[in-house]
Amino acid sequence: MHKLKKVALGGFLSIIALWLVGRLVLTVQLPDRQGRRNAFPDPMESGPSLRAVFDRLPDGNIEKSPLRLIDDNTLAWLERWRLLQGARERLDICYFILKPDVFGISFLGLLVQKAKEGLRIRVLLDAMGTKMSRSFKGNDYLDTLVSTGNVSLRMYRPLFYRYADAFLTLNPAAVFVSNHDKVLLADGDRALIGGRNISKEYFAQPTDDPLAFRDTDLILSGPFIGKALREAFDAEYASGEAKKVEREDIDLKDSTDDLLLAYVAMDAWLHDRPIPAPEALSIREKGLPWMDQLEQMPHLRGALKKEPPPVTAEVRLIDSRCRLVESDDPVTRSLIRLVRSAREEIFIQSPYLVLPKEAVDVLAEAAGRGVRITIVTNSPLSSDNAMSQGVFLEQWPELLARIPGLRLFVADDRHNLHSKLAVFDRRLALVGTYNLDPLSMAMNSELVAAIWSESFSEMVLEPREKAVAEEQRLVEYRIGRTSRGDPRRDEKAKVVVEFGAEDHIDAARFGKIRFYQRLYALISRMKGDYPWY
Repeated sequence: MHKLKKVALGGFLSIIALWLVGRLVLTVQLPDRQGRRNAFPDPMESGPSLRAVFDRLPDGNIEKSPLRLIDDNTLAWLERWRLLQGARERLDICYFILKPDVFGISFLGLLVQKAKEGLRIRVLLDAMGTKMSRSFKGNDYLDTLVSTGNVSLRMYRPLFYRYADAFLTLNPAAVFVSNHDKVLLADGDRALIGGRNISKEYFAQPTDDPLAFRDTDLILSGPFIGKALREAFDAEYASGEAKKVEREDIDLKDSTDDLLLAYVAMDAWLHDRPIPAPEALSIREKGLPWMDQLEQMPHLRGALKKEPPPVTAEVRLIDSRCRLVESDDPVTRSLIRLVRSAREEIFIQSPYLVLPKEAVDVLAEAAGRGVRITIVTNSPLSSDNAMSQGVFLEQWPELLARIPGLRLFVADDRHNLHSKLAVFDRRLALVGTYNLDPLSMAMNSELVAAIWSESFSEMVLEPREKAVAEEQRLVEYRIGRTSRGDPRRDEKAKVVVEFGAEDHIDAARFGKIRFYQRLYALISRMKGDYPWY
């Protein structure tokens, strides 16, 4: 009976959550249509060039910055380690997820070490994503960091406040609104941003770990870059939604030694040095998993090498703040303008693809002008979110039907495609945290770098176009078409699928994805405004 109650409660909560997603997908309106303050005029009225749109992007000055694109998981971790170790005065750090594995704990251990060296450190973690804040041991690790001195730690929207907001406003969306930014800013002028959080799946090699993600980060530097990132960080850190983590009056356990042991083990491994005998013995005696976890990742051993040369390009940073209190959305607004200003091709990679009707209209408008559009996303085999994948399975045939010439590719292995990026006309690239889903479009804080550079755009495109052309770990979803190229439909007016999820994935993989797909379709039809018909 107890198990039955848990199943019933889980089902009820799932229905509420999917109802919320359905409501967002069907009713979210994009900024240009809402006349939000600071909105640009409709670019289709004046037809600005892509360069003109870039010049008018909001939030910050254009700066020529040395850039390095980071697709490789090992390099992504090494660059974080280098940036932290090289900091001399201060660190501002913001992440959606930080897990208590060898990466998360050694990261905290290095912060403890830098704080002991006298650096001023501010850390902002999202309470929804960073689940370690909800466990005894995780809380103790965070308390140890705060107790070190020189460290200020805040949790963005702790769960109590989320549920209280949802109850008081009768808006369940308030539970999910989060700080989705990922920022590591050292000494105010050297930074790393992008899609990766701090946990094993982001830094393990796909050849070593079947669940490793494929993601993209960006290293950049300069005074204007630092100023823009500092302002984006301060806006969320100083807001009323960020609650300070206070030092415990009674500290039941001081985890300083554990954190420093993780730091020492990681640093030795990266430099291919033996872990000092006293520290190795302590790790074993305490039963800590750090050495065992490192031995499972041989690619990290001795991986600290000479830094690759950067590319210099013009950069602008676009920041959308949490939409619970700030209605303006510069990232979505800028994306609309970029899509409408593209003249040749658009390449998009997004882990989640859940589009409102207006977003489809914007893409269809571009395709109608002859712009070639390619989208790469996850499949039920690779996705880490059953709910969004259920909505995607219901939507994708109509996306291909509505957007002329759209090519849609999905992952054909278990590795989650977590990069959030786009390239317009092979001249302008976007790299950041923004997903093509309702959470990014209507709720979360998001941060995106816009880079004007043909050479950098080619760096982004080259491996992905090769994967598309050779179908490396990717397959193309297709719909049936008539001899005229129009989409074929069955007797119920549904688009006929020529190749889809069922054609490359075993039925056992779908699990609750099918439940969410059917429930979303039912809710959409009950509302009477299903966007694709």
